[in-house]
Amino acid sequence: MKGLFLPLKNQGKIQTALVLALLLLLVLSAVWGKQHFLLGDIAEIIRRTANPMKQWLFFDLWLPRTLTAAGAGAALGAAGAVFQSLTRNPLGSPDIIGINAGAAVGAVAAGLLWPGYLGITQGALLGALMVLVLVLLGTRGRLSFGMEIIVSGLAVNAAAMALVQFGLTGVREESAQQMAAWLSGSLEARSWQHVFTAWTAMPLLLACLMALNTRLSLLALGRDTASGLGVPLKSSSWLLLLAATALAATAVTVAGPVPFLALAAPHIVRRLMKTDRPMIMPAAVTGAVLLVAADLAARLLPTGAPLPVGVVTAALGGLYLALLLSVKPKAV
Repeated sequence: MKGLFLPLKNQGKIQTALVLALLLLLVLSAVWGKQHFLLGDIAEIIRRTANPMKQWLFFDLWLPRTLTAAGAGAALGAAGAVFQSLTRNPLGSPDIIGINAGAAVGAVAAGLLWPGYLGITQGALLGALMVLVLVLLGTRGRLSFGMEIIVSGLAVNAAAMALVQFGLTGVREESAQQMAAWLSGSLEARSWQHVFTAWTAMPLLLACLMALNTRLSLLALGRDTASGLGVPLKSSSWLLLLAATALAATAVTVAGPVPFLALAAPHIVRRLMKTDRPMIMPAAVTGAVLLVAADLAARLLPTGAPLPVGVVTAALGGLYLALLLSVKPKAV
């Protein structure tokens, strides 16, 4: 096991570097677009003495989008860390298991098929919970989290996306195009309402996960070990699953089903920290860094039409998975 863990001091330095990187990206994302760079005007903008266009770009367009990206990225990163720790599987993320697709089904149903009966946020959460129940039923109700939960999740994920595509065929072409862009993972035209949704739910759910962090760390060692150390297996597993599912649903509500981010963020943290322990807060910060950086890249790339952030995360996620598969794990 020699060399598997970094000293706590070094882990602290890495966490500090992640936070500083996030702060830098937040500033750049809030002031930078294809045709404007407002960093030199930020004092006037904050004092409300800048011209109206610069005020609108900062306060109404870029800042809400940036904060929404940070909140959604943090939610996905933390959710991915929980799912991978519970399943003890590097593929155990909300998008692979089908939680994101279920939230998308709920959002489409609430926003397009039956508007007025249920809010999009509530629809996304309900859809995610329904998929979670279906996945667990596919494993015959056992909370063992073996490979069968991945296979069950892939099946439910395919069915959920088929339902989404079916729903898109029954609405107007304009609505279908807007929803299709959102289903790719999009932060286009985010408002302060999206910021409020993300930053109300995400900190509360992260606090719940941090309160359960010791139980999660013991469960990651194995269910028999955790049980021998006095962890209530069923209640702990359900609480962790529900909190992680709600985090993923929150992210889908404000940013759409952004692919690969929940899968990649915990992997990156484990490699940086050189630890197999679940690192919820570092994974949340890493998720925020990745999504803000991907959204900034999507905005700055020289494309004719606005590029959904999910296209960038999917491309980078595919490259990351290929790199992950090509690197042989070191013996410990």
